[in-house]
Amino acid sequence: MRNRSFKTQLMMVLTTLSLALSSQNTAKDIFQAKEIVWYGLNFTEAKMVGSFDQAFGAGDAGASEIKTRWMPSWNALIVTEPQNYKLKEAFDKESIYYDIAPSEKANQSVKTGELMRLNAYSFDDPQKAIKAALARMSTGEKKAGIGATFVVESFNKTVDEATVYVVLFDIKTKAVLISEKISGKPTGIGLRNFWAGAMKQVIKQIQKTYYPKWQAANK
Repeated sequence: MRNRSFKTQLMMVLTTLSLALSSQNTAKDIFQAKEIVWYGLNFTEAKMVGSFDQAFGAGDAGASEIKTRWMPSWNALIVTEPQNYKLKEAFDKESIYYDIAPSEKANQSVKTGELMRLNAYSFDDPQKAIKAALARMSTGEKKAGIGATFVVESFNKTVDEATVYVVLFDIKTKAVLISEKISGKPTGIGLRNFWAGAMKQVIKQIQKTYYPKWQAANK
């Protein structure tokens, strides 16, 4: 009887696991979905390289100001100006569901003492960094579907370049479906617009180059 009970429990566990796996989205599902959830910029693994000077002689922005003022500002701008940051066109979707609260909350965990550096920076293990960044985000308003976020690697003022990993993932399991390292040149006046301009370039590259490439690879 005990052996039969164990077998029954084992079958139940395997069945549950099988159902869970079958309900997970795959990379191919990205291109069938009519909507994705935009989780914004995730800075939890990022470094700011060089001197982050502000416009009109306002002086350098320190780590604390970047964390508390500029990170939320960069995230908010993409949400409030969809006509300039064309995520719907980039990901070829009928609609974008904006839910940046999970990234905003995760970004609060950034350690200001480790944020700034003088030398160039890149992830030692990109997949590990991406998984860690996703793990710090709560599920948010949507419990299933396709999520998108930019896991920021660095904003490098020394060479005027922002580098992010564009990550598309299954919301329910946080399994990474697609990740791509993309860099953009910042443009614009003032610290907010300057680096937001780099994000605009990244979004344009997704639409023009990367999304078609991903789609072709997942037919």
